[in-house]
Order: sequence, then C-alpha cells, then structure tokens
Amino acid sequence: MKQHWHAYSYTGRSYADGMIRRGEVPANYPPIEIKNWLKRPAKHVVETFYEIDPAVDWLESELSENPHLDEVTFPLKERLQYSRDALGQTAGNDVVYGYYSKAQQYVSRALIACPRQGFPTCPYGAE
Repeated sequence: MKQHWHAYSYTGRSYADGMIRRGEVPANYPPIEIKNWLKRPAKHVVETFYEIDPAVDWLESELSENPHLDEVTFPLKERLQYSRDALGQTAGNDVVYGYYSKAQQYVSRALIACPRQGFPTCPYGAE
C-alpha cells in the first residue's frame, strides 16, 4: 500500500473546561490523541493525498482561510515549510495544527499518515 495522508478539518468550539479530564470528547471534535484520527468514520476525511505538494497546498488554503489569532507567533510560511519537511520524513510524518483564529473559532487541521503502526491497512480502503 502506498504511503498517503488523510486530511481532517474542524472549525468550531473548543473543548469545554474539564471535558478532556472526564474523557467526554464529542464525536465531531478533534480527537485528543493523534493515533485516534484514523478511528474516525470515513465521513470525517476531507481528502486523501498521495503526494506531499497537494497535501501542503490544501493545508495552506485551509490555514489562510482561518488566520491564527496572532500571526506573528504562527507564521504561515514557516508552518508550511515545517509541514512539508514533516510529511517527507519516513517516520512521525503527521501534521496536526490546533489554534484559535481571528474569528474566535477553534481551528483544527490534520494530515495523518496511513498506513501506520496499528493500521497496517487503510481503514478507509485507500490503496
């Protein structure tokens, strides 16, 4: 199976106080642990990428549409270069961002590598 990345997107409310401590994360919220992204239903996958450039292009579009609350501490060009480098690694090549936007929304964008340990085959049937 060819290495690929599943893209996930969430924009909305943040976790409520104490929600994480009690393990009460609603199904439509981003999972707390990266390994749990691939346990999400297929309807949560926004897109699947087999090449790094289109994956980073998607990420650039998503992050540009949802500017960080403080763009000085979250420089987009540097984040995209980090993302490109991370996706090119042979291990640990997930990219996950979670932040508050200027619109006061919690923004979560993730590119999750597949296959991986615990998921030797793609849970969504990608080849």
